[in-house]
Amino acid sequence: MIMRSFRLYWLFVALGIGLTNAAQADVQLSKLFGDHMVLQRDKPVAVFGTADPGEKVSVVFGSETISTKADARGNWRVLLPAMPANTRGQTLTVKGSNIITVQDVLVGDVWLCSGQSNMDMGLAACNRPEDIAAANFSGIRSFRVPLTAAGEPLKGLKGDPKWIVCSPRSAGGFSAAAFYFARSIYQTNDASIPIGLIVSAVGGTAIDLWLSPEGLIDVPALRPLLDQPVLPDGPFHLANGMIAPLAPYGIKGAIWYQGENAERTVQSPDSYFLKMKAMVQGWKQLFGMDDFPFYYVMIANYGELLPTNSPVLHSGGWDADTRLQQVEAMALPHAGCASAMDIGVSKVGWPGYHPENKQDVGERLALWALKNDYGHPDLVASGPVLKDVSVAGNTVVCFFDHIGSGLMVGHKTWYKPTEEVVGGTLKRFVIAGADGKWFPAIATIKDNQVLLSSPSVAQPRKVAYACWQNPEGCNLYNREGLPAAPFYVEDVTTHHRIIAKAGGGGEIRPSGARQLLERMTALYMIEPKPGYFIEDVKVDGASVGSVPNFTFDPVYGDHTIEATFARKAPTYQITTVANEGGSVRPSGSVAVPQGGAQAFSIMPKRGMSTRSVTVDGVALGPREDFALNDVRRNHTLGASFACKISAEAGYGGGISPCGEVMAEYNGTQTFRIVPIPGYSIANVRVDEKDLGARNAYTFAKIASSHSISVQFKSDSVSTGKIPRTGDLLVAARANSLPAAGGTGVWPTLFPEGGTLTPISTPRTVTIADRKFSRNQYLDGDGFNFESYSKPIPCNGASIVVVARPMRSGAASGWFSIVDVFYDRLVLGIRNDTGRICVRRNGSVDVSEVAIPDGQTTLLSLIVQPDGSYKVFANGVEVMANSATSPMTLLVPGVAGSYATSITVGRNAPDAWTTFNGDIGDVFVYKTALLDDERQHLEAFIANSLVSEKEGKQ
Repeated sequence: MIMRSFRLYWLFVALGIGLTNAAQADVQLSKLFGDHMVLQRDKPVAVFGTADPGEKVSVVFGSETISTKADARGNWRVLLPAMPANTRGQTLTVKGSNIITVQDVLVGDVWLCSGQSNMDMGLAACNRPEDIAAANFSGIRSFRVPLTAAGEPLKGLKGDPKWIVCSPRSAGGFSAAAFYFARSIYQTNDASIPIGLIVSAVGGTAIDLWLSPEGLIDVPALRPLLDQPVLPDGPFHLANGMIAPLAPYGIKGAIWYQGENAERTVQSPDSYFLKMKAMVQGWKQLFGMDDFPFYYVMIANYGELLPTNSPVLHSGGWDADTRLQQVEAMALPHAGCASAMDIGVSKVGWPGYHPENKQDVGERLALWALKNDYGHPDLVASGPVLKDVSVAGNTVVCFFDHIGSGLMVGHKTWYKPTEEVVGGTLKRFVIAGADGKWFPAIATIKDNQVLLSSPSVAQPRKVAYACWQNPEGCNLYNREGLPAAPFYVEDVTTHHRIIAKAGGGGEIRPSGARQLLERMTALYMIEPKPGYFIEDVKVDGASVGSVPNFTFDPVYGDHTIEATFARKAPTYQITTVANEGGSVRPSGSVAVPQGGAQAFSIMPKRGMSTRSVTVDGVALGPREDFALNDVRRNHTLGASFACKISAEAGYGGGISPCGEVMAEYNGTQTFRIVPIPGYSIANVRVDEKDLGARNAYTFAKIASSHSISVQFKSDSVSTGKIPRTGDLLVAARANSLPAAGGTGVWPTLFPEGGTLTPISTPRTVTIADRKFSRNQYLDGDGFNFESYSKPIPCNGASIVVVARPMRSGAASGWFSIVDVFYDRLVLGIRNDTGRICVRRNGSVDVSEVAIPDGQTTLLSLIVQPDGSYKVFANGVEVMANSATSPMTLLVPGVAGSYATSITVGRNAPDAWTTFNGDIGDVFVYKTALLDDERQHLEAFIANSLVSEKEGKQ
């Protein structure tokens, strides 16, 4: 067992440069190292962690003992030599000032398993109890990465994740797709190769969130993503929090499921393909792998069967065009697509986007791994994929790759092999002429080709197969039982030409001239002869470096590719540049041999922070260090440094920008201050110096960190009061919170003696001398008041609360500040836009008015007995709904057995709606406050938020 708790420290990619300062008395390991772990076979294995700077650390595993010293930042790393697979559990021991022991360590293959809910979906949800009961696979282990969003790449994992051994007791919690993938590989290899599964998946997420910025360097169409804020709901934040902390743990490759969710912010017609390409490039760079097996699932058939012959390519994320782009991604190096297009609708016709049948998914993924990585090169891993078309009269002839032992009309039943339908008719093929009028095609198989025609189309111009969100009934298979990929050809007469050639000393495959249909992709492999090296590869006359492979993105024109070879391996220069706020080490120009790696440490001066690292002029965001792996061309590595300015405002107005602001070294930064009606600026403090009242302040020639805060004063004299205390369900004053740090329980004012019990890790913070509870989406923070088993009679309801949203702090559009019984009554602020949300008897309304980021706001929701309501922000009406929906009983459990609590900061059962920001006073009534009562309560709360020294009148 592990004898000491792990901490959140992590070693950098490949060469082990810098983390944060971590002078700890005890040696620490990354959280990935734990009992029952699986280490990657057949490659050097990194073991790493933190210790006191200069402390000697020894790692003992098997017959190997390797020692090192922690560097100046307290990071250490050793490389165990490559080891063969080993099914016998061994002990890993780390010795320093203390001893850490990790038991039952196997050596095998480790697969990263990522994506959305279909990868996250557990085996217990698949209605296969027999598979769970038979899951005695001691050599299969799973590690689930905790949900973590981050604005920049993290060095360590959150939470306390553990490796789990597969057994009938534990298998239900395994990712179902990953389980069947692992089981197939494990059993095919007679249990001789242990399989480790690192599951890093989150439901409802788009692929943008899983991209690493460095993967976009060579994908110009996606670079606009680099200009978007990472938090609250921008690109990269899950890669930063749930992929980056895994490196440089050794892995075999990755499997991927979905990511198409919310694929609406497309940067080009092929953006999903480009994002898959960028994701692979980024992960490959992150893990320092020259080759990166990447196998993914084509999304299943789902939704309504449309009564149309016309292909419907775009329907909002989960659509036919996404599948077409997934087919295109098969041209990425070492990639493979496992189709789920024929298993998405269940045996009872449920058109779910979470098909229970993950067995076929996992086993089809495993076919690719078995073929490419486990010594079965003759295995057929894919169904037929369109290669080309030709026209003969009124007939279009379709040619395919991945035919296997032949084409057939097939029928697939869940959990059973695909059956040939002898004499069956091919379905879901359509054909059109130049006029674009589509008709069902007569489709026949002849000589492993498919012939398409229609008596209504004399001169065919367009053909398509299975191009609907739900193409149920598509039935072209190869005889190995794998479904054909969908295709769409806009013009069967249009081809683009690629000419490939190689100089002496090597070859390029495929070589010569090749015709491609428009929007097809193509992979070219470049291989030198023994004694030669790749000198250069030019695409359309421009060098792309001495790359061993090149993928043409979807083609819309002619291209050339040419490879040259040399007897001597090229050497490349990495030139570093930095502004005066810090340095890059090593500095200057660094020579790197072909295929080599070079790590750099980014060193800001005291009081500075790294604003961004740039590679070849592409800004990737903040980094403490950076490595370039598999170097095959010259690069420029730059770093810009900035000072952190902390900006905050008390109640009565706002400051913009707010929060932690990064200001460029030697630059300027202006802050503007705006009071709300009824308040004026009392004073502005800069670096704790009182500057009096002013509506703006500019920092110039910034060379160190600063702080700016503003306090406001009330222009009124009202002190207010708490009305109708007998009608309060719960009231809690923020000034009763414990001191800074973990909040512990939050005592309530009413009912006397009650408490709000913390959920997760909310903490107390002080802003403008006032306490708040800080809640964050990424931790699912909140408080639970108590559960109710019986309805609460009410005469309308009121919620009055102090909230300070932090859109810059965490991800998503989720929102709950106060939640009564899950959906019975909810008041919140959307984290992404700042708009106010009200859920009343299930329905959700969103205001047009947005609360400024970082502005402390007094919100009041007054719901009448008939259900009509109004919302006030700082005393001003900002939202109303006159529709009726009776509010005379607050009924627990209507939304589900879990919906029985009053919660603050999130909803009760699963934190699906979570407010990100600070929460002050909370008042919840079982009656509708009269207008003068609301004003009295608001005045009472507001009065307590403005102190004497702030100019309270």
